[in-house]
Formats: sequence, structure tokens, C-alpha cells
Amino acid sequence: MVADSMNIESIRAFVSYKALLVLCYDFRRYQYFRKSQAGLLTEGRSDQIGDGSVMTKLHESIYDKTGADIPCALQTLANRYVADNPAEPYRYRAFNREGMQRANDFRYVFNLGERFPEAEIGQISYAWGMMWCDHPNTEMTWLTTAWGPLEVFVNGHSIYRSLPGDERPKVKRECRALLNTGWNDIVLKFTKTRAGFGGLFGTTSSKWVIFNSIIASRERSGQEGWLFSKPLDEAVEELPVAGQSEFAGAMQWYPNLDWTEEQKQMTSLERLYGSPDGLTAFAWSKFHANNVASRIYRIIGNSLGPTVLFIDGVEKYRCEQAGSFDLEMELSYGPHQLVIRDAAASSWGSTVTVMSGDETVLLEQPVPVHGYSGAWLYLGPFADQYIPDITELIELHRVHEDGGQGTYWRGDMPGTWIRPYLEAPLFGKWNYPVGVTLYGLAQMGRTLERPDLVAYAADHVAQTVRWYSYTKWDYEQYKGTGINQSIADIDSLDDCGSFGSTMLELYRDHKQISGVEDLAGVIGTHMSEAQERLPDGAFYRKHGQGEDTMWADDLYMSVPFLCRYYELTGNEKYINDAARQFLLFREYLYIPEEKLMSHVYDFEQGLATGVPWGRGNGWVLFSLSELLSVLPEEHPEREKLLGMFRTLSAGYLAHQSEEGLWRQVINEPDAYLETSCTAMFIYAYARGVRNGWLNDKASYSNSAIQAWSGLTRHSIDARGNLYGVCRGSGYSHSSRYYKYDLLPQLNDTHGIGIVMLAGVELLRLIEWLQIP
Repeated sequence: MVADSMNIESIRAFVSYKALLVLCYDFRRYQYFRKSQAGLLTEGRSDQIGDGSVMTKLHESIYDKTGADIPCALQTLANRYVADNPAEPYRYRAFNREGMQRANDFRYVFNLGERFPEAEIGQISYAWGMMWCDHPNTEMTWLTTAWGPLEVFVNGHSIYRSLPGDERPKVKRECRALLNTGWNDIVLKFTKTRAGFGGLFGTTSSKWVIFNSIIASRERSGQEGWLFSKPLDEAVEELPVAGQSEFAGAMQWYPNLDWTEEQKQMTSLERLYGSPDGLTAFAWSKFHANNVASRIYRIIGNSLGPTVLFIDGVEKYRCEQAGSFDLEMELSYGPHQLVIRDAAASSWGSTVTVMSGDETVLLEQPVPVHGYSGAWLYLGPFADQYIPDITELIELHRVHEDGGQGTYWRGDMPGTWIRPYLEAPLFGKWNYPVGVTLYGLAQMGRTLERPDLVAYAADHVAQTVRWYSYTKWDYEQYKGTGINQSIADIDSLDDCGSFGSTMLELYRDHKQISGVEDLAGVIGTHMSEAQERLPDGAFYRKHGQGEDTMWADDLYMSVPFLCRYYELTGNEKYINDAARQFLLFREYLYIPEEKLMSHVYDFEQGLATGVPWGRGNGWVLFSLSELLSVLPEEHPEREKLLGMFRTLSAGYLAHQSEEGLWRQVINEPDAYLETSCTAMFIYAYARGVRNGWLNDKASYSNSAIQAWSGLTRHSIDARGNLYGVCRGSGYSHSSRYYKYDLLPQLNDTHGIGIVMLAGVELLRLIEWLQIP
């Protein structure tokens, strides 16, 4: 390290003459990146390479290709991430409310005893579904509760059979299977006893490992849920497989696939809503005007009561009584939305046919709905004061007020509602590592003049926020939402703080994202009024993962949001709370002899774990730098917090490895080199030097430079894959857990955004050091 007495002029000379030769080859190259917005493009999707640990000689590092050039590494990381996770909407599936529902813990409830009260002891009922897997040999873990004998089959193989001691209402047992690429059959076999018939089956985590069973039969493939069979006297010889007809074999499947003969004689609105005199409902479909020779189309139909017809949101026909209609109109080439508004009288509903010359134009679903074959979706019924405006009608993120719990679109099948599902691996997801990833993309996009990256991050945030009201409604209706369970059911800082902070960061420049301030208010209220605290006011975890514990991680899950919410509202209670949290956490987690932070304080044991986990310490210093950048200069706690920042920075500096990286357990030389904590120390050191928080500018500048060089050599490959990022953690009083159980994972989102933020802050430091 350079001597502490080195003055600022010497530092600038050292960095610009020596270190920048490594970092940027020529600063004009960096300026070219800023002007051209160019980047290194990845070649399609990256395959899973290795086990996610530090790269081996089989992988070309980004350093091998471009040296420690910061913009090149950032561009490559960002391009790979966006290529692997393109923007996409949520997917719509049919869901039958008459089928198996979920419990509060997100598992499916197979209440077969209630559904088949006539079932005899020893009879067997099967449940049949399937799930998708992108990668071969992926391990999936489920959690079972058996009220009687239960056997679980995956792809025809028995993976679990309950023991007598398992068959209790309060007992939970895990079962695991390796999944194939593509669809995997899942069959549950329940046997009735005097004690019970059925059980629960689902994921072990309602927020991190989402499991939605998809119906596998030919007739309704793609619906979310399960088919379940009428009880049988004997087990079947062959289990059902995906694509098989429901009518093949000996089993009779529920819920009912079709309407009764009596219901088939009714109109769609009568089947769905009865005949509520004076109420209104909508039917929505779509057609394509694809006749190149003529733009003239006829809309022919018949209505059983008052009807209004809309094409692309514009009223084209209205009648106040039953009758037929024949409309001729000119339509542009391409798709057109068709909406019918019907009012109930003695009967209600309309039939519509679109004609192009002598040919009938096919009507189709207005949005693709998996597991539903009808061309029309239905919404209602509404009293006059609740009839939605046509401009809002087809905005699918809206739940429509109906004077009760609200309503949403349905399909013309028994019990069938339309629901959105988050099925993209990352885009549209709300969780804390994705939050910091989007923060990194946004800051990198701003710094390197990549508006496409900023727009990508903003679009991701906007999609989650736009759907928030629906997400809450969906959760209340079904005890488990198809999109972003964490924000629908906030019960921890993990659920809201990180992504909420990024939401507010992007809102600065994207005020058009509607709903941000309302959702920020929900998060602010949770942190202020609902989040578990100790008597002294410190955040801690009373329930859920790590019961009765305090985690260093939670400073990141709370403080950056509190800082930005303070900036948004001007309410000093939020910035005061952020400052207080750091000083309180220090009392519980600080290891004075090491100048490091313990990962967790265990209140049941009455002591801290004493293990300075790398990323946990990274979260602390990273978040403290976020606080110091916002905290008013005159704040009474500022000097204490500056002292804490300097003390911890010195403690971390003493443990930097020769490779430039820090380790998974900071003070244990046999722990593996870990990427995310290294990036967070770069970020904090670069900010600390530039803002004058760190007095030894030479040592910390050089440490950050050396660490970045280490990342480019050991953690980032030439295709933008990121290695050496510790996966999401539990906690332990033993460092062996962190070193040997908590292993790295390739392209883990706990590290991608952090590395981008580190590169951005290092670039800013370099620019600052070059100022004469």
C-alpha cells in the first residue's frame, strides 16, 4: 500500500500514470464508450458454466479480453443480463375456483374428505399436474403434510411415501426430485383412513421457490391447478402423463370440465352471472382485418337486451332493446378489439359474427390465455354506478370495483377465472436481489449514457408497481398470488426495502410511473409501524427465517429505502430512523477486536454468531455510504456514523487478499474469494474517498483499484457471466456453514448489480482524481 502521508497531488499522479494504464488503457476509450453507447454483445443466451465459483482456466476472463477496463466489463455484464432476461409481460392462465385452493402457507390443500364424504376407508384418489423446468437435473423440493397415506410420483417414479408418523395434520415432510428439461409429470396418490383423506403439497417457500402446478390433460392443458380423481377401490396400473385425455383410463377427473346440459342452453352471461335484472356485463374478443383487397367489414349479430358495441374503444352501435344488427364499416389492416356491453333484462347476451365479403373472420382471445379455448372473456356484473369506462376496461392490471370485493375477467367454463402469472426467471419480479440488480443497471446506464438500460430497469419497476393493486387482490382471493407474493404479503424487510429503494431511485427521472408514491407509502408504513423491533427500536426478525435474530443484511433491506423516502417526503423521521438503526446494529453485531461485523445476533442464545460473513459486512458498508450521502451535514449522529464508516473500512482493508478480493468469511484465509462483498467494498471505498469520508485516500483508492482488477481476472468472464457470488444465506454460529455449505452460484443476482455499481463508483473516483 502507498504510504499514509502521500498527498492528494501524489495520489492523482499515481492513479493517472500507473493505475489507469491498467484500468482504462486510454481514457479516450472510456469517452468513446460514453459517446457511442456501444458495448460488447453476448452471443445469445449464456449456458450454465461450471458451478459458479471463481473461474477456472477453461473460462476466458474479461481481463484476458480487455484488461481491467471498467466500461468494457460493465457493458458485457449488462448486455448478458438483458439478453438472458428480456422484457416480457406476465402470462395469463385459466384457473378454476372449484378446484384445489391454497392454504395460507401457499401450499395446495387437497381436502378430499370434504369433497368426497361418501368415500370409503381404503379408497384411493389421485391428483395430477405438471411443472416446467428450464435446466436438466434441477433439484426441486416440496413440502408435504399427509392426513393419511400419501405417495408422490415425479415422471412416473415414486419419490416419497409417507410413514405412519408422517400422517399427522401438523407434521411437515420434505421430498425432493431431479427434474427433466421441459414438462415434468407430478402425481399424488392419497388413501383414505379413519384419520383423514388428503393433505397439503407445495413449495417450501412461498416467496422464493414458487410452485404453480399446471393441469396436464389434453383438454385443459395450461390451466393452473390440479385435476383430482373420484375415489377408486384399487390403485391404477398406469399413472396419467402430460397430454393424455381426461377420458382415457378408469379415472373420473374433477373439477368438472364442462357445463351441464341445462347450462349449455343458456347464454354465456346467464351461465356466468345468472339473470340479475338491471346489471351490466362485458364480453371482449379480438379479430384481425387481414383482407388486403378490401377494408370493408360487416359486424352482424343479435342481442337479447340493451347492448353497446365497441371497436377499438370507439362506440359503433347502441340499442336499448333486444334485436338484430348488421353494421358495415371500414377497418384498417391488422388486429381490432371487439367489446360488447350487455344489460340484463329477462335475458341477456349477444352473438356476433364478423364478415369480410362472404367469409367469416375468426374471433380469437384478446390476450393469450393458457388452458382456455374460448374466444371471449367476460367481466361483470356491475350496477350502474360501477360500470367501468371503456378506456379502463381492457387494462388488465385493473381490478374493477363492483360494490363488493372487486372483480376480474372470466372464461366461459365452470368456475374459471383468468389470472396473470410471473413465469419469467427475473423480469417483472419483485425481490431484494433483483432490486439491487436494477439499481446497478440504472446507474450504469446513466453513467455510460445507455438510456436503453435505464429504460429497461424503469420498465421492470413500472410493471411491478402497475400490477400492485391486482397483486394484493389476487392474494386476498386465492391466498397466494401468481405474481410477486413478497409484495402482496409484506412481513419482512426483505420483502420491500431493497426493491422499494430502487423504485424510488428510478422514480426521480420517471415520474410517469404511476402508483409509486402510494406503494412507497405502504412500505414506509410497514417499516415505521409494522416491522418487528426490539424495545430499543432496532429492527429484528421475530418470525420467519431466523426467528428471534438480528441480521446485518437488514441494514441494506431498510436504510436505503428510508433515505430515499426521506428525500421524497421531507419527513425527517425516516432519515433519523435510518441513522439510529446503524448505531443500534453496531451495539449488537460489532466485533471490536477485528473491526468487523458479525452476521447475526441470536437472541435465543443471547449472543452474536461472531462470524464476519463477507456479504453481510458488504451490506453494512454499502448501506452506510448510502446513508452518509443523504444525511444532512448538521445531523447530530453524523460524526458517530462517519467514525463507524472509517473504523469498519480500516477493518476490511486489513483482510484484502493478494488477488484483490475479499473472502466469504472475511478473516479466514481458507474461505473462498467472494465477489459480491468485494464489489460492495469497492463501492464504499470509492465513495468514501471522493466524498472525503476516508482520510487515507491513497490506501483506499489503491485498494478499490486492486479489487476491481481482481474481479476482472477472477469473477467476470468474457461473455459477461459472473462467478464467485455467494447464494442467498441462512445463518450459523459456525464459519464452516459459510465456507462449505453456502457456496457460490453462477450469475446470482446478489452480485450482478453490485458489481455494476462498484464499476460506476470507481469510474467516478477516477474522474475525480484526474481533476487538477
